Amino acid sequence: MEPVRGVVDSRWRRAHSRRDVLKLGAVVALSGVVSPLIAACAGPRDGASGATGSSDAITVLVGSGADPNSEEALKNVYDDFATQNPGVEWDIRLLPGGGPEWDRRARAAITSGEDVGLVMINGQQVRGWVRDGLLADLGGADMSTVLGRVPEQYHLSGPGESTVRALPLAITGGVHTTGIYYNRALLDAAGLEPPRTFADLRAAVEPLAAHGAAPLVHCSGDVVFNQMLITWVLPMIAERAGDPVQFAESTVRGEIRYDSPEWIEAFETIAELTTSRVLLEGSAATDYATMQQLLLQGRAAMTYNGSWLMPELLSGSPTVDFDLHVAPPPMVEGAERSRPILAWTGIGLPAEAGASRERVHAFLEYASRPEVDMAVVEGIQQYSPIRESNVGIDDEVAQEFLPMFDDAITPLDWLWEPEITAELDSQVQGLVRGDTDPATAAAAVVAVADDLRASGRSYYP
Repeated sequence: MEPVRGVVDSRWRRAHSRRDVLKLGAVVALSGVVSPLIAACAGPRDGASGATGSSDAITVLVGSGADPNSEEALKNVYDDFATQNPGVEWDIRLLPGGGPEWDRRARAAITSGEDVGLVMINGQQVRGWVRDGLLADLGGADMSTVLGRVPEQYHLSGPGESTVRALPLAITGGVHTTGIYYNRALLDAAGLEPPRTFADLRAAVEPLAAHGAAPLVHCSGDVVFNQMLITWVLPMIAERAGDPVQFAESTVRGEIRYDSPEWIEAFETIAELTTSRVLLEGSAATDYATMQQLLLQGRAAMTYNGSWLMPELLSGSPTVDFDLHVAPPPMVEGAERSRPILAWTGIGLPAEAGASRERVHAFLEYASRPEVDMAVVEGIQQYSPIRESNVGIDDEVAQEFLPMFDDAITPLDWLWEPEITAELDSQVQGLVRGDTDPATAAAAVVAVADDLRASGRSYYP
C-alpha cells in the first residue's frame, strides 16, 4: 500500500539539506545504545483527575539523542499539547547515560516512590522490567486508540504473555531496521552486484581483494554489536522449520537448547565469515567509529548495521570514490527471505499508576495522531512504525530502508534474558576472532542458561 501524504500544519514543516536530513540519528538499539527517554509525569498527590485548568506538572527525563529541548519537531508536540490543555507544564531534563546506566537510573526513579507517569524504554530492556514487575499493561481502554494506530508487529510483550508492555511512536525517536550498507563505486570497480546471499559474500572476496578491500567489516570490538550477527543469521536458519520468534521463545523456555543444530549452524555461519575472509582482518578488535572509517577509506566494501548508522556515514569524509546505498541483509543458504530486525525506544507505563496517568494517556493519544506523527518524521527524519508517516523521509538512501520493514521482526536478543545476551556477545566475539569454536561457544551459553534456571532468574524457571 502506497502511503498518502496528509495535510500538515505549516508550522511543522522545515527544509532539509541532504546531510541535515538524518542529523539526529539514533545510536545502536542494542544493550540500550539507542538513547532512551523517561517521562516522569507528576500530577496532584491528592489524586485529582487533572481536569482542564488544573496545574499538572509533567517532568520528562531525556537520555542523549532525541532531546525535545533542542529538536523543534519534538518540542512542538509537547508545547502544542500543553497549549490545548491549560495547566500542563513540561519540565524536560537530560538524563545522562545509556544501557545499564540508564537502566539503573530509570529503575531508581521508578522504585523511589517518585510519581513516574511514562517511561520511554529501549525495547531490549522491556522483558527485564516486566520480570521485575515494573511495567503496566498497555491494553486498557484509554490506550486502545494508540494501540490501534501502531501495527501489531511493534507491540512488545513480556515473557509468556500477549499483554502489550511497550510500543514505539515517532515521538519516542522512531524505529530502525538493519541492512547491508555498501559502496556502489567499489562494487562497480570489482564488477559486483550487492550480495543477496552469503554465497555472494564469499564470491566477492577475490574480486575485492584485487582492489585492496574485504567484502565486509564488523565492529565486533564493541562487544554489544556481536548479538547483531546472531540476530542476522539465526532467524533465517530457524525459519526453515517454523517461526523464528517462537524458536527463540522455545529456547528461553528450555525446550530447545542453545547447542541445538540451529544454534550450532548459526555459530558456524558467523565463524565462517572470518575463515572465508569475508570479514576484514581485525574486525574482532574494530570499534563502531573505526568500522565507519574503514568503510569510508575503501578498506571494506560493506558493513552490516542498522539505519541508526546512516547519519554518521552521510556526514563522513570518504577518501575514495564513495556512493552509499543499502540493501537487505544477505540470506543464508536455504532461506527464502531476509529477516531484518526492528529496533526502537518506546513508551511504557510504570506498573504503579501515578496521579497524572489520565494526562499521560491523553498526551500519547495526541502524539500518535497521524498528522502529528507524520510531522515528527518530517522534522527528525527517523522512521515511524506508522507506515503512512514515512512519506516524510526525504533522503534517497534512507528511502531504500523502507521496504525492509515489511520482513523485519522483533530482534531475538530482546527475547533472551540479559545474561544470555551478554554471554552471546562474548562468545560471538571469540568466533570472529577465531579463538573459540561453535561447540565451545554453544556450551558456554548453555551453562549460563542452566545457571539462570537454577537461580530462579530465568524468564521461565
